[in-house]
Amino acid sequence: MKISDEMHKLLIEKEMDGFLVVELRDAFVSIDNSYVDLDDARRKVYRQLLRLVKNNWLRVEGKGQQKRYFQTDLFRGLQVDTASENTNVTLSAASDYSVLRYERNQYKGELEIVFGEINEYQSLCGRFPELEPRLIPLLEQAKEQSAQLLGRVNVLTNVLKTLSEDNRSC
Repeated sequence: MKISDEMHKLLIEKEMDGFLVVELRDAFVSIDNSYVDLDDARRKVYRQLLRLVKNNWLRVEGKGQQKRYFQTDLFRGLQVDTASENTNVTLSAASDYSVLRYERNQYKGELEIVFGEINEYQSLCGRFPELEPRLIPLLEQAKEQSAQLLGRVNVLTNVLKTLSEDNRSC
């Protein structure tokens, strides 16, 4: 992933955190004097903020013009290579592990939803026996999906446990 030199200066060098868009825009304009149009500068900064939020490098709190942007642990764990015009950013080993925890939690959430579907299909089969032939294929599909999700959760849990044990032994 790449981060612009300006965003690198603002978020990493100046350690901006918990800022409003206009605060970041003003800081951006102060380091890049080529922007005299504040609205144009705000749009450029906002596009970059959206990309950072999408990558889970920033999180948002608040609504409308009161939205504040905060650096995430994932962003703080990034390694930065400033050799090129656009700064290259790579994930460090610790960040990779947080991504694994995030994925495991996502799968756990999906698994809970599928378990709810399974329970509901079973309940409907009991309440409406005439629908059972139509519901059984859906129930089986949900069971297969739950098995796949449970497998993913188990794998990620085992990997995280192994990594945790490796860190303790160091």
